[in-house]
Amino acid sequence: MEPLSYEQRGYLNEDFRLFHLAERDLGQIAYHYHTFHKIIFLLAGRTGYAVEGERYALQPGDFVLVGRGSIHRPEPEAGTFYERMILYISPEFLSRISTPDCDLNSCFSRAQTDFRYVYRSGLNDRLKPLLQQLEQSLSDTDFGADLLRTAIFVQLMLEISRTAIRSQSISASFGDAKIVSILQYLNLHLAEPLSIDELAARFYISKFHMMRRFREETGYTVHSYMAEKRLLLARQLLKEGKAVTEVCEQVGYQDYSTFARAYRKMFGNSPSADRLH
Repeated sequence: MEPLSYEQRGYLNEDFRLFHLAERDLGQIAYHYHTFHKIIFLLAGRTGYAVEGERYALQPGDFVLVGRGSIHRPEPEAGTFYERMILYISPEFLSRISTPDCDLNSCFSRAQTDFRYVYRSGLNDRLKPLLQQLEQSLSDTDFGADLLRTAIFVQLMLEISRTAIRSQSISASFGDAKIVSILQYLNLHLAEPLSIDELAARFYISKFHMMRRFREETGYTVHSYMAEKRLLLARQLLKEGKAVTEVCEQVGYQDYSTFARAYRKMFGNSPSADRLH
């Protein structure tokens, strides 16, 4: 990772965690990513939100689907009141509670592959009460509280998934269209060999201008962005139980020792340590 560029933020040791935050001056937040999923529900105020190079003007009632590894940051106006709920979610937990015909991770994977991150739900009649119930359940200590909390969470995720299926996502309000196109191309071709010259030629842009604008818009060099995305994908595949050598090849590494060194540098352990057995 480049110094002072993206950083991994937050941690999640539980299946999910809910925050309810309100402030008038959030200040500038750096681009960052998580190794878990995240949903932001805007309750009041106004803010901008950036995901993978695209910027959105949010309104109360909007929610943002941020899959693990997606780079993002809030961009509120200085002094503007900003109230939201933020839900951190373990992808592995979603996999455990999913069924063959209902993959609760799918709303995040669609967001990342179709580049559809923001939905204007108006926090509809079903979604808002479920959020409130989930928040209230966090202080519940009665018999069966954990089970009830999980049941409410599942209902909430089903409603979010249904909203994402039924509703049109919101288009980005602004962003560098050329860089957004390059980001989308890179995310769809993570395992393929990358040449800066070929990439610049494909998008009809000077390679030096492309590299400068890419860094300005994302905080990353193209190669650093690709390297980190490949390793995040590798970790996901390993946690799904895929063989280490298969994952190495699937994310575009030709040499296992190079892959293992890069993986250990990023995550602090070997690829085999993260593989689901």
